[in-house]
Amino acid sequence: MVRILLVNPGSSDDTLTRMARRISFLDSPAFFPPHAVAAVAAVTPREHEVVLHDENLRGPVEPLLKSSAFDVIGITLTTNQLRRSTAILEHCRSLRLPSRLVVGGIGAGAMYTRLRPLVDTMFWGEAEETWPEFLRDFEAGRPKDLYQRVAKPDMSLTPAPRWELIAADMSRYLTATVQTSRGCPFDCSFCDVIYTYGRKVRAKPVERVLEEVALLERLGAKTVMFADDNFAANRAYVKDLLRQLGPLNNSFKLPLGYLTQLDLTVADDEELLALLADANFLELQIGIESTSLEALQHFDKRQNLKLDPVNAVRKIQSYGIAVMAHMIIGADSDDQSAFERTAQFLRDANITHHQCHPLVAPPGTKMWYELKREGRLVAFTDEMHDRLDIATNIIPKRMTRIELMEGLGRYWDEVHAPAEYLERALGFLKGIKRRPRVKEAKYLSLWKNRTTMVRAILFYALKVDDSQRRAFFAVVAATQKHAPYLMAKMMFVHTSYFMDQMRGLHSSSVAREQARFERAHPEGIRVLSRGTPVAAAVRAELPAIVRQAYQAVRAKVAERHAVYDLTLEAVTDFHDRFAAVLTAFDEVAAEQLRQACDRVLSARDRVGGPAAEACDAEPLPLDAPPAGFERELRDALDRTLYVANRGWEAPTADAEAGPVRAALDETS
Repeated sequence: MVRILLVNPGSSDDTLTRMARRISFLDSPAFFPPHAVAAVAAVTPREHEVVLHDENLRGPVEPLLKSSAFDVIGITLTTNQLRRSTAILEHCRSLRLPSRLVVGGIGAGAMYTRLRPLVDTMFWGEAEETWPEFLRDFEAGRPKDLYQRVAKPDMSLTPAPRWELIAADMSRYLTATVQTSRGCPFDCSFCDVIYTYGRKVRAKPVERVLEEVALLERLGAKTVMFADDNFAANRAYVKDLLRQLGPLNNSFKLPLGYLTQLDLTVADDEELLALLADANFLELQIGIESTSLEALQHFDKRQNLKLDPVNAVRKIQSYGIAVMAHMIIGADSDDQSAFERTAQFLRDANITHHQCHPLVAPPGTKMWYELKREGRLVAFTDEMHDRLDIATNIIPKRMTRIELMEGLGRYWDEVHAPAEYLERALGFLKGIKRRPRVKEAKYLSLWKNRTTMVRAILFYALKVDDSQRRAFFAVVAATQKHAPYLMAKMMFVHTSYFMDQMRGLHSSSVAREQARFERAHPEGIRVLSRGTPVAAAVRAELPAIVRQAYQAVRAKVAERHAVYDLTLEAVTDFHDRFAAVLTAFDEVAAEQLRQACDRVLSARDRVGGPAAEACDAEPLPLDAPPAGFERELRDALDRTLYVANRGWEAPTADAEAGPVRAALDETS
């Protein structure tokens, strides 16, 4: 038997949890339960002992490490948990624990270089197959340093997370989570989900999803978040799920409210909107990002170019479902008019709840590497730690960093003012055209619960300022008059706004503080080096890499210059994303390169490029690159990654590959 501790690190920049704790009637010290570690526990053979520790609920893990012994300590992380994860690993090293330290999660790949010296084993990608393999190797005394697989796991075989391990805590979380699918057909430049979960959407059987929902209801869940990358990516599947979720929800003593994230194109599907409303979806989180066409093109958010965002949001909200809009300011086309343009969009669309961030290039994404080579990324200073949604790591094109942060400070103050919110909330209520078909008695019973209602009313009557108090009771009165059946939903809407307002006050303070720091200490902002020397492992395997990339591109494209350019782009993308972990051009690396080729070819198709072009007088061969092609691409890759105008000299074609330049601490 192996004794395993799985840790979900706390994050000091998790303002969502901090704000939720300040709303006393919610009685929820943490927002989401630790889905990732519960899912890993589910694929752990039952002969092993598993302990889950969520720092967001249970506090720092250090006391447990001192009082209990574990054979394996596993940490899951996203990029905003890097500092805390590093601190836990360093603490384990300082205690000289005999445990094997392992790390995985969606942030592990991007953080590979930074974490590798502290970790015994790393997991890259989904763990349904690699985690049991690791445990077998561990028991045999031969665990590997790195586990990754080519094929994506079959979601029909993925078990439900082992929520029973934290059953006593489930009712204390504000929102439980269910994952129905993985993968996203889109390729936004600030997101790297296609390399994490793939472009093809893989889904759990509907029956399994319904079982998970029913289990969470029995464990005391308050609301459920369908935590997919794009819940409606497979329309037929999600409609089948929703047709069964509605009756299941009405069978509960108190129906659950649901949240999810999906894309703006659902506005064109009235059947889907009706199903979402009737299943009691309180809110849809949608990445609108910007109302600027140029900004959407910069973000590769091409699916949003098809719709007018104001009309689309109003259409969705006409079904009685609130839209939580994600907005970004700081695209290359944005100047200081972007702040007012975004605020006006909220008014026009009657958005009650939203998050607006400066543009951030997360490490490992396509945007991160592109901006790095342009010399437009800065290293995070101590003052910028834990402020990733406030203090950006980019240098904007049409305003200064200081103008961006000060503009955001003013924006947050304006759009979260109670009077501004109240106007939008009343507009949302007036825009509802269809009543959700949820059993009224059960629907209202949740908020007719006297304890909850009394605590909420007392909170807004006694613990907020006059402007907030007036806004709350105005919303309650308007709901009672125009749509009393939406009282529960409007209480959710208002409380979500109130959390927005608290977060906005915090964010505007931090943004202004950061702007003051940068104005006083411009020398403290270090621009990252542009160059990314070709990794030794990539250079050694370049003939095989170029051959495979060429074949993939040439199968779809004939024109000589296009083949050259797209092959270079695919190899560059592969190098950016996977060079740090490459040891040999094996089956895993070949699949990663295939994904890179698919990415550049799909992007070309999205902007209207033909699948095949007229051949030159001497067509390029299909099976292998022509003579000299590899040499030309190697030189171009050197030029692309080194960027000689930074003051370096790109190596000549005959230069020996030197050691890879020590990586800057670009995420700290």
